[in-house]
Amino acid sequence: MALKILKITDGKSGHISVSNGVIEAIKKNNNVEIIELNVKIRAKLFLLILKFILKHDLFSSKLILNDLFIRCFYKNYHKPDAKIDLIISSGGDTLFLNVWLSKVLNAKNIYCSSLRGVDPKYFSLVVSIFEPDLKNSIKMEIAPTQIGSEDLPQRVEKFCNEKNIDKNQKYFVLLIGGDGEGHIYTENDYKNLVNNFMSLVKKHKVKALITTSRRTGEKNEKLLKRFFADYRDDMAYSVYFGENPERVVQLYLELGSAIFVTEESESMITESLCFQKPVFALYPKKVQKGKKYEKYKKYLRRLSSNQRIVRLSIGSDLLNANLDKFDFKYIEKLPIDYLAEKIQPYL
Repeated sequence: MALKILKITDGKSGHISVSNGVIEAIKKNNNVEIIELNVKIRAKLFLLILKFILKHDLFSSKLILNDLFIRCFYKNYHKPDAKIDLIISSGGDTLFLNVWLSKVLNAKNIYCSSLRGVDPKYFSLVVSIFEPDLKNSIKMEIAPTQIGSEDLPQRVEKFCNEKNIDKNQKYFVLLIGGDGEGHIYTENDYKNLVNNFMSLVKKHKVKALITTSRRTGEKNEKLLKRFFADYRDDMAYSVYFGENPERVVQLYLELGSAIFVTEESESMITESLCFQKPVFALYPKKVQKGKKYEKYKKYLRRLSSNQRIVRLSIGSDLLNANLDKFDFKYIEKLPIDYLAEKIQPYL
């Protein structure tokens, strides 16, 4: 009999990829049937109200467990018709709905992000790199992101043929994010990022594969386009996500010999690590201190001390980097395979 899983998504590719990764881990030892619920929080301010309800455990109220109540906070919500065995979601916008539906549907639930101070008692299992010491968590070094597919080599071949890219050429990959996790990027940071990265590209006689992301934003993409204009001959392909949201990251990671990624994006770092290649995590001049950043910094330091990544400032570190002197220890087992070995008791 199939395990019926309700996957709640917020439309963000990084969050969806982690939920899909957990489902892939479950599928290795179980038959599953997936039902998707794609929602959107109506206003970020509402998250404070929902967190207050969680903090004070107000679920005894019939008003709160009413469908009309949840529709006030989430767009596109509809109650599943089928009997649900397990709920899975990732990302802070889905946290409350995950808990709410587990109570309404009397189903087990898995949450795949930082709890942000919410009591872990609301979940059957927490899968998070930021909550390693909970009784109901599985300790993971990196998130169980869904990586590649069986047809990835064929997709790479097609991509190279369509874009006139030589598979035998060496490539450096640059994945560009934007403000987040305390990291703040200025125009000068982006200018240094482009000039210093492209200096390495020229020095190592390789070509560049470049993409921005959802976080980069239209204004910053215009800056980057202007800065990269001086290096057209050294670039094999570039994607500006706001202008053309072409999903090329995994194609790039398969082709690249070294990966450079702005370090505020945990999902981009995770994807990069799964391809078992040198990963350089880049940070701007200004990083705001605070609780959120301190937790993220511990994660980055753990990866760095385990020799999974090398952290470089966008300025002088990147400009003067001697890439050959760094040693890396690539992950021995993909996180989905590791999770598959541990998750069965929680289902």
